[in-house]
Amino acid sequence: MNQETQEYYNIAGWLKDKVNYNRISKFNANKRRQVLHGQIWYCDMGYNIGTEKNKMRPVLVMSNNKINNSEKVVVACITDAKGKVNANNLPVQDSWFLLYSGTADEEKQVNPGRKVPECMHIYDFLDKDSIIQCEEIRAVSKSRLDSVRGCIGTLTPEDFGLVKGKFRRAYNL
Repeated sequence: MNQETQEYYNIAGWLKDKVNYNRISKFNANKRRQVLHGQIWYCDMGYNIGTEKNKMRPVLVMSNNKINNSEKVVVACITDAKGKVNANNLPVQDSWFLLYSGTADEEKQVNPGRKVPECMHIYDFLDKDSIIQCEEIRAVSKSRLDSVRGCIGTLTPEDFGLVKGKFRRAYNL
């Protein structure tokens, strides 16, 4: 199968999934699902264009709890940290925040054998070191959130405060 044909299959597959999420979104239980500011959920971002984030991935809930009582939430995408830090183990972009996982698997660490700085928190619910990309935000229906896994964890108040600062700088707020 050539690349263009594969793209059509990927888009068609996502369209089928979107129809299913639309069906799910009509259930009242989904609308009342409790989602809180600062939580991390898995969310199906779908099949998108160019460098937009795709697939099922962890996301950080950025919207306040008043918005979260509606049918949608505002999320920031979380992605693999490998190759996204500089020589000082700092994120390449100022709008990114590094999250350390509890993994001992060097393939899932930002750098093999990395040491976690004392001022940083370890998030055991992440399976690999990750980056919150504060510029990658999207309002999504709660039906896209993985209700089977539910909330996988919450950022510490200190880290969430730092993320919000990066978010404000990214958008000149």
